[in-house]
Amino acid sequence: AVVSTQSTGELQGKLEKAEEELNAWSFTPDSVTGKKLMGKCRMLIDENEELGRQLSQGRVAQLQAELALQKSANEEMQKNVEEMTNFVLQLDEEVEGMQATILHLQHQLKHTQEKLKQTSEKLEKEGKKREELERSQGEEEEKEKRRRASDEDEEPGRRKKDKNKGKTKEGKKSKHRDREPKETE
Repeated sequence: AVVSTQSTGELQGKLEKAEEELNAWSFTPDSVTGKKLMGKCRMLIDENEELGRQLSQGRVAQLQAELALQKSANEEMQKNVEEMTNFVLQLDEEVEGMQATILHLQHQLKHTQEKLKQTSEKLEKEGKKREELERSQGEEEEKEKRRRASDEDEEPGRRKKDKNKGKTKEGKKSKHRDREPKETE
């Protein structure tokens, strides 16, 4: 009996399979099974289309969001570029102004150095002249001191001679005083 139950179950499975195959071969759009299958297919097609729209809309929405972010990032970058361009232009103007100032200061420095050189040369020449003048004055003073010293050394002897003659050197001076003094230039 166990064998028969098993073979009966197998037989029933084979029978159902055969009926399904028969139904599949005998499928027509007008049959009840055909109408069910066609309805099911339409429903699946509609679901697929809806899912496709949702997916594409989701993807489009995602792409639109990314595009909006890119646009705002680009606008921000353009704004930054404009600010940097303006800043660079200002720096360029300042650099040009500084270069002009530097050039002017270089000219002034060169002119001042030339004046300083000329003044130094003048001072050096004046210093040499002064040294020569002081040297010659010193030599003249030295000569005068020597002459006076030699006159003093000789003077006591002259006074004796002058006394012998009856006149002193001082007397000679008084004679000369009586005359009008000569003007010297």
